[in-house]
Amino acid sequence: MRLLAIVVLAMGTALGMSAPAALAADPPVSMLIQSAGTVETSKDGTKWAPVTRNKFLFAGDFVRTGGDGTGKLVDQTSGMAQTIGANTQVQIAATGPKATAGTLSAPEQASGDLVAGLGNRFAEAQRYTTVRRSVNKEAGELKLRLINQITLSATYPELVWENVGKGNSYSLIIDGKAHAVAGGDGDVIRTRIPELSPGKHSFTVAVMEGGKKVGDADKDGTIVWLSGAEDQGLAGEIAKIKAAAPNDDFAIGNLLDSRGLTVAAMDTYRKYFAANRDDNDMRPLLIKAYNDLKLRELRQQEATLYNEMMQAN
Repeated sequence: MRLLAIVVLAMGTALGMSAPAALAADPPVSMLIQSAGTVETSKDGTKWAPVTRNKFLFAGDFVRTGGDGTGKLVDQTSGMAQTIGANTQVQIAATGPKATAGTLSAPEQASGDLVAGLGNRFAEAQRYTTVRRSVNKEAGELKLRLINQITLSATYPELVWENVGKGNSYSLIIDGKAHAVAGGDGDVIRTRIPELSPGKHSFTVAVMEGGKKVGDADKDGTIVWLSGAEDQGLAGEIAKIKAAAPNDDFAIGNLLDSRGLTVAAMDTYRKYFAANRDDNDMRPLLIKAYNDLKLRELRQQEATLYNEMMQAN
């Protein structure tokens, strides 16, 4: 089936068509955390790789432990966790993990923050893995696209949008008040928002050149600013994830994404993939973050990388 999908992809590319969406369309079934000792995973039960970090697993994956090995599997639908004993092999199925050798404990409740909306968001993210023919801007077009709604806070105050021209600067207008934003050479403009009152605020961005407006956003967006208590509450939820799954940037990014902190989620996903470039199965979540933030060039680049790596496997 995978070979057939690759052939179809190659034919579509030759004909100038867009690449199809993800070859692995189903969301992850389980998350492997707290592994210690000898723990390995496999896609086919024959080629094994050591586990060095927390890892999302899909239906059909395998996990095995050595005499000194242990780990915990968190079901991504129910949030229930099961501990893998030493000298155990487990096959991951859509209905849950099954021990084919050794011991797997009875389910117990794990942190719900580890599974916050991941399945639905992952399924939606598959829509954005298509490689489009071109995202080039038309000559003279200086039309910005902005995220419809973004959550920000004192801890996560940064807003981004796509850079439409290296010679341009920008005017960010929040609730009618303008804030000058310098341009740049990269694909993305990033700016720190001054602290706002809790609640919703309208914003838009004008494109400037030589002090004159030369472009507008296609439509206004909304900033939802968290209160101090809400910001602290989010920090507490992140602390719970770190306690349950230490050093797991992806689980934290998933939580941030589920709460609408899309810029912070994007940054966390990017940090994760910088350290785990080979974990291509989870890349659709980063692609979706780029899409939500209207960062078309970065979305295109990441979707291309995703499809290339899918073909190579």
